[in-house]
Amino acid sequence: MNPIIEVLKTKDFKKLWFIGTTGMSMRWIEQIALGFYVYQVTQDEFLVGLVFFFRNIPMLLFGAFIGVLSDEYNKKNILKATLIMTTCVYFFLTLSSYFNQLDYFQICFGAFVAGLAWSFDFPIRRSLLSEIVDKRLYPSAIGVDMTSSNFARVIGPIFAGIVLQQANLFPIYLFGTLLFFMAFIACSKVEAQQMSKPKKSNPLKFLTKDLIEGIKYIFESRTLVTVLIVTIIMNSLVFTYQSQLSVIVQNNLSDLPIILGVLAALEGLGATFGTLLIASFPFKRGIMIFLSGSFLFGFCIMAFAFSHSISISIGLMILGGIGMAGFGTLQSILIISSADQKIRGRVLGILAITIGTQPIGAFLLGYFSREYGSVTALKFSVFIAMVLLLFVTLLQINKKTS
Repeated sequence: MNPIIEVLKTKDFKKLWFIGTTGMSMRWIEQIALGFYVYQVTQDEFLVGLVFFFRNIPMLLFGAFIGVLSDEYNKKNILKATLIMTTCVYFFLTLSSYFNQLDYFQICFGAFVAGLAWSFDFPIRRSLLSEIVDKRLYPSAIGVDMTSSNFARVIGPIFAGIVLQQANLFPIYLFGTLLFFMAFIACSKVEAQQMSKPKKSNPLKFLTKDLIEGIKYIFESRTLVTVLIVTIIMNSLVFTYQSQLSVIVQNNLSDLPIILGVLAALEGLGATFGTLLIASFPFKRGIMIFLSGSFLFGFCIMAFAFSHSISISIGLMILGGIGMAGFGTLQSILIISSADQKIRGRVLGILAITIGTQPIGAFLLGYFSREYGSVTALKFSVFIAMVLLLFVTLLQINKKTS
């Protein structure tokens, strides 16, 4: 049987898959909508970057501790509580935008709550995914999950681009309210049960102890260390381009929101294609696919910053999306395959911390964009990333040959 079909027939997979798709859809809708709206209102690159700082900082602040909690408490209940909280906040923002009371503080607050919900994805939802599928199906399960997420990167930006023709966030927040509520219902129907564990008498002590144990475990694996180092490089220096994408497109290419939405969607299209290839065919030397994908994505973003042609930018975004698939899909596969199930939540939580370095990069990129322009700041940031990636790759090659 085809591994993808086998994964889709696994009990509870479709429900967890849907929950992830809703979160990723809103992430990419907001990636376009909030950046465009805030820049239109403020004309300030730093304030645009600050929104994405709040959107991503929860990963850095809470990721590891969420991972520890996921190994000790019921993952399903934690996920349900997060989804209903996010639904309530989005409903408030929907009302506020409908009555024209929405301000910059509320946008940042909503971005922070959405980021908090997203920080539960790796240590909670993806950990649950790894528990319900057979180990041999990990690559296909993660591939299918990433394919839907990448497809959301196609639909989400286009939807945002169309809606923003009216320069109003009300439809965005209303759609988010409905999506997160449906995700809450899907989570309530998940039947997977976590093995009960004795509760610790001192929660703070066990949080610290288990977190240290997870860090020690990572440093015993060369693969895990490499994945986390590259994740820091990519998130702090390359993926920060997303926070200034709306500014770069408006300055270099077009001020039409639909053009911005289409360009972002094409990256998702390339990533969807690349992820399907990874999910459908067995592969070896996953670490090299991971590194190659990172290089390809970085190169395309660097070239995109130089481009003043819409047609060239289209090609770069599609090709960059394929590179993104190599990075994103192999990142999860390598982590899940290399970590024992009993400690997987903690390892995924620490991965969430490394992903959480993106807001620091977005904050700095926003500051330097205000001083020197978004294009110049992005070129310098990605150049540093490419040099560091080359160094990590050479070390990996040397270790393989030694």
